[in-house]
Amino acid sequence: MRSIIMIVAIALGLIAGVFATAFMLGAVDSRIESATRTELAHLQVHASHFLDNNETGLIINKASELTQKINQLDEVDAVSYRLIAEPFIMAAHGTGGGKMLGIIPEEEKQVTNISQKLVDGTYLEKTSRMPPVLIGEKLAKKLKLKVGSKLNVQMVDMNGDLSSKGYRVSGIYRTVNTGFDETNLFVLYDDLKKQLGLQGDVAHEIAMICNDAEMVDEVKTKVQQLAGNDDVKTWKELSPEMSILTESMDQYMYIFILIILLGLCFGIINTMLMAVLERTKEIGMLMAVGMNKRKIFGMIMLESVMLTLTGGLLGVFIGSLITKYFETRPIDVSAFSEGLEKYGYATKVYTSLQPDTLIIITILVIITGIISAVYPARKALKLNPAEATRSE
Repeated sequence: MRSIIMIVAIALGLIAGVFATAFMLGAVDSRIESATRTELAHLQVHASHFLDNNETGLIINKASELTQKINQLDEVDAVSYRLIAEPFIMAAHGTGGGKMLGIIPEEEKQVTNISQKLVDGTYLEKTSRMPPVLIGEKLAKKLKLKVGSKLNVQMVDMNGDLSSKGYRVSGIYRTVNTGFDETNLFVLYDDLKKQLGLQGDVAHEIAMICNDAEMVDEVKTKVQQLAGNDDVKTWKELSPEMSILTESMDQYMYIFILIILLGLCFGIINTMLMAVLERTKEIGMLMAVGMNKRKIFGMIMLESVMLTLTGGLLGVFIGSLITKYFETRPIDVSAFSEGLEKYGYATKVYTSLQPDTLIIITILVIITGIISAVYPARKALKLNPAEATRSE
């Protein structure tokens, strides 16, 4: 019975550990997906020092030509160029600021998924004389705007003069990041170009999506050769906090697993120690008839490892099945939506776990079983055969 309880305890601990690890990895993968497919793309090109203060005059010349060259790279899936401004927004019920992007809708659809996030209206389709603007749901609620509402946008143009222009809301989008929704507006490339007083084939930013996210650094080198003196940055360089998150997640995951294994370690030691104390007479008799200490030590070690391995493999197997189930059926954590969406995390999380992680967890379980058995086994070796055989 004690062995069964021990196996069940180990299995339950590892089921919880595997599932929690898969949930955390899934949440991070979802955040990275949102950052690359909605906010940043995999790579961006800017004029040198543009990101320092978003100065209007720091532009990429021959933007469409450079975009075409980048798009010809085998590793690049889609490219889009944009204009960027920092406007002051005035509406009937309030004011605000943010970031306005002038885009070419058909190209932008290939790079970002904003067009798939619409909750109302259209994706920059012109329905009146006024130029259309696409805004986030958070900003719409803040300024009490709806599709068809008018807002006035002021910004400093190329010549340093204040430029004011009216826009009409054509659509409202909603992503998993409320901070992004509140600050990012999208207008047509030509409309923003005209308001900024820019001339020619220019852009402030070229964004691209790679075929394989793992090849971003290699693609960056090739794009930099095409971009010349312009700056090329990966999404990790553009968002250092995301880089830290991805690099530290593996460390957090293993720390979490080690904490669980540490708890199991004490449980195994306690169980095996009780087993040794209960079998004091039997162990004493084995010593008395000539069994050497090495064999006794190995016997206890083997029992501990087998129990740990049985419970561990059972826990990893069941944990994997649960994880597999939730890879296609999201876990709804909308009860915490306000806090999660503030930092860009989705309220529906799909679990994610790589096979190599399961292999590492299994190895750690075996090591835990071996380490946990050492103290009880040494305790058994210190028994005096004469005294042990007389014990009850």
